[in-house]
Amino acid sequence: MFNISQVGKILKATNRLNMPTEFNATLPITIKVKKQLNPIRYLLQLGKKEVETKSYTPLEVGAKYKAQINQTNSKIEIKNLTKLPNIFNKFPDTIQYSIDDLIKDNPLESNEKYKNFLLNHLANSTTKEEFLFFSQMLLAFNQEIKHLFIKDEKKALIQIKPKKRKLQFYAYFENLGAIGGEIYLIDNIYLDLMVEFQNSFEFIKNYVDELNGIIINIKQEKIKPLFEINENNSLLNLKV
Repeated sequence: MFNISQVGKILKATNRLNMPTEFNATLPITIKVKKQLNPIRYLLQLGKKEVETKSYTPLEVGAKYKAQINQTNSKIEIKNLTKLPNIFNKFPDTIQYSIDDLIKDNPLESNEKYKNFLLNHLANSTTKEEFLFFSQMLLAFNQEIKHLFIKDEKKALIQIKPKKRKLQFYAYFENLGAIGGEIYLIDNIYLDLMVEFQNSFEFIKNYVDELNGIIINIKQEKIKPLFEINENNSLLNLKV
């Protein structure tokens, strides 16, 4: 009933802005935790700058987070700090596609083709990390979740899961953070869209008119991936 081209139209409308290299309140920014200076103080890399800040929530050194940044004179306020999903930094360059390619001819739309694609990569893995990655993709597929990995100007991860008369999806953009929701069909095509960051929410609202023929309900809230890598999961109970 649904296909990836319908999701692709939505994703294309959100993939327009390049990530700024300096602080910019119009988009969330990627933060890397460089060092923990004491139990509540950290050295962070924000764009091209390094700053020290307090965080009463423990942060993982070396990890990347998305956050909203407000800068007033010399004061920097960091809000809504959210860790990037583990899978976002793990997918190989060899399985990336552009959004336009997916809209025109999605290579993963057939279940059989997608399963064979994963099994082939699993059988030809040359490293432990690559084997574990495609093992996890097969575990997700066993839960009817497909992964699509996008590389246009910025990276994006897409997860889709079909349901009865619905298509559930999650996407993580390098420049906008997480979006997700469901496309469903009653008498028209409807989209319930969730956006994690307030500034991304305001940005996406400016492009909803491009989604002709789709009735949209958009709101801001925390979003979880449909599937997250867990290397403790086992392939023993996997059906292929």
